[in-house]
Amino acid sequence: MTADIPQASSADKTSAETNKTDLPSVSLQIEMSKRVNFASAQNDVPVLKKLLVTNNTESALDNIKITLTVQPEIIKSKTWIIDGLLSTGSIELGDLSTSLDVQKLKGLNETEIGLLTLTVSTDDGPLASETLRLELLARDQWGGLDDMDRLLAAFVSPNDPVVAVILKEASLLLECSGYDGSLEGYQNGDPQRAWMIAGAIWSAVTGMGLTYANPPASFEVEGQKIRSPERIRREGLATCLDSSLLLAAAWEQAGLHPVILFSHRHAWAGVWITKRDFGHVTEPDVVTVRKAAQAKEFIPVETTLLTQRPTAGFEQAVEAGRARLSEDREQEFLMAIDITRARSARIRPLASHVEAEGVAVGHVEATPAKLPDPIDFGLLPSEVIEQVPDTPKGRIDRWQAKLLDLSLRNRLLNFKPGKQTVPCLVPDVGTLEDALAAEKAFRAYPLTEDDPFRERQLSLEERNAIISRVTQDAFNRGQITVPLDRKDTNNRLLALFRKAKSDLQEGGTNTLFLAAGFLRWQREGDKRSYRAPLLLIPIRLERKSARSDFQILHHEDEIRFNLTLLELLKRDFDLNLPELEGELPRDDSGIDLPRIFERMRAQVRDVPGFEVVEEIAISTFSFSKYLMWKDLVDRTDQLRNNRLVAHLVDNPDKTFPGAEVEWIPVEEMDRRLAPRDLVTPLPADSSQLSAVVASAEGRDFVLIGPPGTGKSQTIANIICQCLAHGKTVLFVAEKAAALDVVQRRLEAHGLGDAVLELHSNKADRKRVLTQLGRGWDRASATSQQSERDWLDITGKLRIRRDRLNAYVEALHARGAQGFSVFDAISWTAEEPKGLRLSFADKDAHDRQSFDRLLEITEELGRTHAAVGGDAPLALVGEAKWSYAWEEQFVERAETLRACLDRAMQSGSDLADRLALT
Repeated sequence: MTADIPQASSADKTSAETNKTDLPSVSLQIEMSKRVNFASAQNDVPVLKKLLVTNNTESALDNIKITLTVQPEIIKSKTWIIDGLLSTGSIELGDLSTSLDVQKLKGLNETEIGLLTLTVSTDDGPLASETLRLELLARDQWGGLDDMDRLLAAFVSPNDPVVAVILKEASLLLECSGYDGSLEGYQNGDPQRAWMIAGAIWSAVTGMGLTYANPPASFEVEGQKIRSPERIRREGLATCLDSSLLLAAAWEQAGLHPVILFSHRHAWAGVWITKRDFGHVTEPDVVTVRKAAQAKEFIPVETTLLTQRPTAGFEQAVEAGRARLSEDREQEFLMAIDITRARSARIRPLASHVEAEGVAVGHVEATPAKLPDPIDFGLLPSEVIEQVPDTPKGRIDRWQAKLLDLSLRNRLLNFKPGKQTVPCLVPDVGTLEDALAAEKAFRAYPLTEDDPFRERQLSLEERNAIISRVTQDAFNRGQITVPLDRKDTNNRLLALFRKAKSDLQEGGTNTLFLAAGFLRWQREGDKRSYRAPLLLIPIRLERKSARSDFQILHHEDEIRFNLTLLELLKRDFDLNLPELEGELPRDDSGIDLPRIFERMRAQVRDVPGFEVVEEIAISTFSFSKYLMWKDLVDRTDQLRNNRLVAHLVDNPDKTFPGAEVEWIPVEEMDRRLAPRDLVTPLPADSSQLSAVVASAEGRDFVLIGPPGTGKSQTIANIICQCLAHGKTVLFVAEKAAALDVVQRRLEAHGLGDAVLELHSNKADRKRVLTQLGRGWDRASATSQQSERDWLDITGKLRIRRDRLNAYVEALHARGAQGFSVFDAISWTAEEPKGLRLSFADKDAHDRQSFDRLLEITEELGRTHAAVGGDAPLALVGEAKWSYAWEEQFVERAETLRACLDRAMQSGSDLADRLALT
């Protein structure tokens, strides 16, 4: 949920939009979860995701307080303090952690509506306040893919007692069929064994005699209440999601890796037959899932067949599960959630807080389906022994083959209409490109919303004439005709807008294009035809508000021809089109599309099944792997100038040169390096400083660390250190977010002018020249005075560092008595337990006698545990022991026991006479 919160000082707001002069003094931009539940609290999911404060005034604000309150109080009130905020400045708050009240969320059995209020104030009074809606879901309710996709794994309960019953039944079914009854997951290493275990569990669940229950509408988006395994067994009812989660829980407990799959209004399950996963918790790409299924590594299973009578076999369920991943239904696919990856991300199963009751083992309400037959997996990708080339050319050819995707899975070769595409109609494709190049904006005109045919009986020629006239009129009004209704058009444009925005944020490149012209082509002997886009015109989608229509505008990237298609034509059809590989033909208004289409028609005129179609569509396309392939083909020799690339090409089986160089031990850093030699504006510990020094010395290494351990902070310090030594640094990353984090750190410490940004759409010519100018001015401003100041400051820093190190050494130095001051402070920091010893002074013993004291203490502890541990006889007052005292003590204890026996018997007799239970 994203909310922009303006709060004006005036109480009257009569217009939907305000001018700049009417802006509130402070505004907030908030991203937050719109739903929370018990699983959110158990897995520490934050409610607030982003909180940005903006000062809209021309004067600075001081001592700003932002207070968070929630009703009902599932989150404790929290206040953030901002010392000052410059005029028209913004600041994004950190530490947005908000601990949810586990007990309150655990007790909810129905959804409640909470109110989250954020108030901004200064010493002069409140500036802004806004209340947002927050849904508090029932304990057993999942919130849907939009808000809680990852948290679905919390509802997979492998430790439920019913799951144990299922596994026991599966084991018995295996043994009765002559197989090993153990459920060992992937330990055998044979996918055939994992297949049989998964199938046996399926057969065991069919024996529960379940009945299908309809899920609520749009459950995949809005969520639903989840039946636990115990409730499924008790009621005998299960929705498609209930049965999928039950099956996933049993597979997980058996040591297999389950997956939950979602399509429009449906959920089903899957399991990995080899020990693999998707690499991340959520996988939205149906092609990736389908490829894993086609490789027989991943088995999709239609779980609604668990409720079928007669019971369906495992093979039948797998066939139905595969059908839902087929190409003709891929537009229905939404997401796959990998439970194993979710566990790695610390999404834990829901704690039941209910004492487990005994469940009858082997309880069956229907005849289980027979076990699946062993199937021929052939050679799985993990079993294929790839012949590793032993020549440099062979290695390069192998890399190129892995980078270039010329299969039908590539949308640049096999474009299909779907929910992620918007078909378009225009009078002339070339005229549209010229208008976009002239920075003209277009809107989408949904043709079927205003049905131009009505109920008239028209011939095909008349219908085409009407469509042509309507398309021309819309184009004259600055609209592109879309043969869809308004709702479908807006939904598709919104999906493309979000995906393009996500791709730009993660990868730094625009992936949204207007595909102009298509080549319809066929393989020899294949009756099916495929369509590949020819020209890809970069565009962007913009809108003024969430309710406004999208505008289609030209993106500043260059128009490109589908070079992947050219490689396919060259490799498979011996068609070379060198005139389209370089600079494209141009006219006075930009790219000459009619001329390109004519050239393409001339080249494919004599190829059966090939045809150029002047159609257009909006969709997203990625060229990252093709560009890497092209780089490897065209610049192989230049790339080998790099030591690492040369090593991988020529000597990959040998140790990389430089690995044997000795590093400075972290404990020696302060002794060997002076502060003036380290330019690290961000905090760093000894291990991080070791990496900084190694980078400045030109060493090769890999910096490894889990999230939150300061990798980006260390990279920023590495860049600063290298800049101080007169070096240039090229920092590359797969995700643009990683680049932005480091760049912000450098800018925050005054090094923004030393950074030249070359990624994303921001790296246009004007911006690059401006950054170069700032860098030049900064370099020329360096003076001898600044160098003297640096030496003076670092000299003082060295004195303080040495003092601190001397203090630490003295703190940990062991004295003659056998321990250090640090040890003594650690022992006395807590209230001592057990025996208390005191000495006249610190020199009352030496190290040898102190070690002896420790040995005696350990022996005393073991003896104390052996004779009774922490169970003292509180009623015994005697302090001295003797044999006579022991005999008297035992005699009195026996007397007490006899008295207790008589008292118990008397009480029983009295209860019988009074007829008491």
